Amino acid sequence: MRIAPPSVINIGGKVITIRIDPELESWGEYHADKGEIVLASRTLERQSTLRETLRHEILHASLDIAGLSYLTVYQEEAIVRCIDNIFHPVWDRVRKQLSPSD
Repeated sequence: MRIAPPSVINIGGKVITIRIDPELESWGEYHADKGEIVLASRTLERQSTLRETLRHEILHASLDIAGLSYLTVYQEEAIVRCIDNIFHPVWDRVRKQLSPSD
């Protein structure tokens, strides 16, 4: 059974669209300026690939939305709080959608 990603997710209060692109050369990309995550259509071939790629792009979006993508100095506590409070909540919701049996 093939499970598709959600078309829209909320990350830290920001609505992010998820789009599948059959022409995308990389596995996935986050576009902050467009508020979207783009996944290559080949990520849908295996559920594990879809989960890993979407999780990776959600983490990019989380870091961006929290403002951490723009740090010039490594601030570990800021990064940990971003992951705890922004990334994990959205990933927990998406993971359940992708794996209803978990």
